[in-house]
Amino acid sequence: MTKYSWKSKLYTFLSCVFFIGMWQLIAIEVNNDIYIPRIEQVVEATKEIVNNKNFWLIVSSSFYRTVFSYVAALLLSMLLGVLSIVYPFFKYLMEPINSFGKTIPTMVLVVLSLVWFDKEKTPYVVGFAIILPILYEGIRNNLMQIDKKIIDMTKIYEVSLIDKIRKIYFPVMKFYFMSIFVSTFSLTFKVVIAGEVHGQPKFGIGSQIQLEKVNFNTPGIFAWIVIIVIISLVLEIINKFLKKKIYRWNK
Repeated sequence: MTKYSWKSKLYTFLSCVFFIGMWQLIAIEVNNDIYIPRIEQVVEATKEIVNNKNFWLIVSSSFYRTVFSYVAALLLSMLLGVLSIVYPFFKYLMEPINSFGKTIPTMVLVVLSLVWFDKEKTPYVVGFAIILPILYEGIRNNLMQIDKKIIDMTKIYEVSLIDKIRKIYFPVMKFYFMSIFVSTFSLTFKVVIAGEVHGQPKFGIGSQIQLEKVNFNTPGIFAWIVIIVIISLVLEIINKFLKKKIYRWNK
């Protein structure tokens, strides 16, 4: 197992080196940093961004918007997921809203949010609206897979709704959440940044990307992409740590 793990990591590393090398060769051939900047230009732009006195404020502002949107969507999706299982009325009530939320293009939602809300609130609204249907549907589907014999037993022994939520529903939701945390949180992060690009709040990664675009600073845009990738990798590491804690009984 360890041998194959190291092999896969080596192959992944070599693939990264290959594509970075291809990028550099194409950039040298094109010789126009507005289209494709060279690696050293991106590295220099990244250093300038990180050394900016407002760097951490910019990143933390986007991260705060992402966390707020994600937590709000997660809590509401858990509540609606349980209600849709306990009271089928909520299932039918949520179906058109859920379908609408999954099908509406992100850019359309961004435009509507800018019409209905100010530029500071748009990233929150977009992040919340995009991730809520995904979390709700996943939580509801996992709750529906609970063995019906367990549910029947709770009815026979007249287990209270609070105890059912705490002892049966919540553990299922917790394990599901741990399995999809990185993918859904990263999606929220990207959507929030998209909202910032168009809404342009005072501080935010999206606002900076839009500023780099206006200035035709392509290395700066790539530098922010590198920073976003690094943040995503950190989230992946955190997720693996949390999974070890949650699934420690597997050891």
